[in-house]
Amino acid sequence: MAAVRDVLEIFGALDRAVVDADGDPEISAAVEAVLPGSATNAGWYSELETRIFGAEARTEPDLVAALSRIAGADERDDRLTPGQQTRLLYGISALARLKRVAPRCSLPAFDEPDDSEFGAALIGSLAAIAPTGASLDDRRARAAEARGPLLHHASNSFTRAGEFEAVRSRATDTIRSGMTLTAPLCQTSVVTVDGHPSVIVDTKFSSQDVSLEQLKRIVNPFNWADDYPELFVRMQSQDPEILPDGWRRVLETVRLIEAMELTTPLKFYPYQDPARPWEARLDYDLDESRFDTGDKQVLVDRGFINMAVRNNANDPTQPGARVATRKVVHIQGISPFAQARLVCIGGYGTASADFLLGSAANPPANPPADPRPFDFPQNEDQADAYHDADTHPPSVTHFAPAAVEAWTETVQELTNGYFDVAEKWLSGGLTLTDLADYSGRVGGSIAAAPWNYLRAMTTPRPPGGSGGGR
Repeated sequence: MAAVRDVLEIFGALDRAVVDADGDPEISAAVEAVLPGSATNAGWYSELETRIFGAEARTEPDLVAALSRIAGADERDDRLTPGQQTRLLYGISALARLKRVAPRCSLPAFDEPDDSEFGAALIGSLAAIAPTGASLDDRRARAAEARGPLLHHASNSFTRAGEFEAVRSRATDTIRSGMTLTAPLCQTSVVTVDGHPSVIVDTKFSSQDVSLEQLKRIVNPFNWADDYPELFVRMQSQDPEILPDGWRRVLETVRLIEAMELTTPLKFYPYQDPARPWEARLDYDLDESRFDTGDKQVLVDRGFINMAVRNNANDPTQPGARVATRKVVHIQGISPFAQARLVCIGGYGTASADFLLGSAANPPANPPADPRPFDFPQNEDQADAYHDADTHPPSVTHFAPAAVEAWTETVQELTNGYFDVAEKWLSGGLTLTDLADYSGRVGGSIAAAPWNYLRAMTTPRPPGGSGGGR
């Protein structure tokens, strides 16, 4: 994951230019156009580095060093993912545009000779955008040839974020020998969820090489660590595996950047209408029923992966699919704009494109286990057949306390009458009359807790819609 930090540092050079400009309207406007929100959130790069790396933070971005490290990794055949390649191209193009508009900014000149330190680093990093299968010599030769025209085009035409597709197309024609760079870019906004300013990351992408059925075979969250181990470290089972409303449970651990890991309990709901076999959906949300199993760094985590057929026959078994995703996330201790940069540059927000398109079209040769089916698990027995005992985090000793915890801490202290209600709910026998009788005995603010819990946990939200920020 060292490449993630290097790409982050390249974007950090944009932030440093804004900080150094000290309010210069020309520089601020140029950066704002290609990275919306950056002018009013100057210092986000230093914030992230300090939060993640502490005493070892690179608070002053070194563009030449970052490009050189990327070039060195590519020379060792440590290739970037398609998503990282897209973000690298975006960052370099944005910097070229800034230098063109504000030549007095602190960035080096992008027309320095090929044999200069910056020129060589620039060529080597552009070579890292080349497709898989090209030799190092060929990658470097194409990058050297394309450097001038590509960056000239970017510096003159990349006037706002929406113009990046033209830059991507130019890179496809030159450095990538016509092979499309399909990874999507983040589209971000901020919304408040349960009092937490949260980042919304939307992506849309399609493929003519992958079918809907191929996507369904790998999209189950229990497959994510096999599909995309660069980001997903572990996807562990929880006990119980399935909540009474049919939502499945999983403990997710991701590594965003070098040693930074986030462990978050999630619940997910796969859905396909039998009458509409040309589309399928997977919703996910924070699993508050066992929030204590995570590290509590992520306080909001919800979203969806909506998949549909995209071919003339409308056949889910034939190639051609389109995907729309949304992720809404709040990470403790990081400002909203810095969160947006972290989840986008770290790949957290666009991971679905990386692992869905990559793993569906090119499944691992020797996967550690058979992929979990789309609707896995359907019951506890099916889950137990897949999971080894050592993959389970510490389990609760009784189902009732797990349900209790999701209500409120105050409710936990109630008497045996409360546990009777919880047991009825878990067995599917809880009625509104039972709930009304119980609420009448409790009274006050405590009375609202079971009503809220029943509404939230026993009414499945419309598949494909639960991930939206509210």
